Amino acid sequence: MPTETRRLIVKPHTPQRTLLLWAGAVLGALLAAYAAFEAGRWLSGYSILSAERERLAKNAEIASLTAHLHDAEARLATAEVARRVDREAQAQVEKSLSELQSQLGEARQELDFYRSIVNPNDGLLGLRVQRLRVQPAITPRHFRVRLVLVQGGRQDALTQASADFTIDGTRAGHAGSLTLAEVGTSARVLNFSFRYFQELETEIELPADFVPRTIEVEVRPAKGASPIRQAYPWKIETT
Repeated sequence: MPTETRRLIVKPHTPQRTLLLWAGAVLGALLAAYAAFEAGRWLSGYSILSAERERLAKNAEIASLTAHLHDAEARLATAEVARRVDREAQAQVEKSLSELQSQLGEARQELDFYRSIVNPNDGLLGLRVQRLRVQPAITPRHFRVRLVLVQGGRQDALTQASADFTIDGTRAGHAGSLTLAEVGTSARVLNFSFRYFQELETEIELPADFVPRTIEVEVRPAKGASPIRQAYPWKIETT
């Protein structure tokens, strides 16, 4: 009886090769698909080079518009500064004009004042009280009294005189009066000599419980002429 001989065939198993074959197939399929995609875009008129050129042109246009925008913003800021400077300059000019007009008004008042001394419109000649002003001093209850005396008409000689005043009011609820000698801090009597006009100034301090109502000025000429008296309401002037 013949003996049957069997062969054993050994086939090597290489999974890496199989994987490479599958990867190559997939890559080939992707390349084929991309080639078909590009061919389709080319057939439809699309060009990568043209698209890149268009992108670069758009970027250049964006950069140009950005530069124009920055330039416009800079010119707007410059115009705003110039407008603000013009507005401030105009305000300064208006302020200076107002000050000049105020100075001109004061100069006209002074001129009228001097003219009234030399040639009084009321025809009054001789010594008289022209003006009295009471202004606040630095500390409370302290006041500055300013007195202006004039002589109308032309004067050939100096006039010597003294001035005093009395402040009438209430003290602790009762009527009372105070003289310059009682409240004056810098002088007790105002002595002076002048030809046409004289401005006198003194400081006073009123008691805390005294409420002033009026202030009466008395000017006594040195040559025995009758004294001049004139009363004013107590009024504080801040300017």
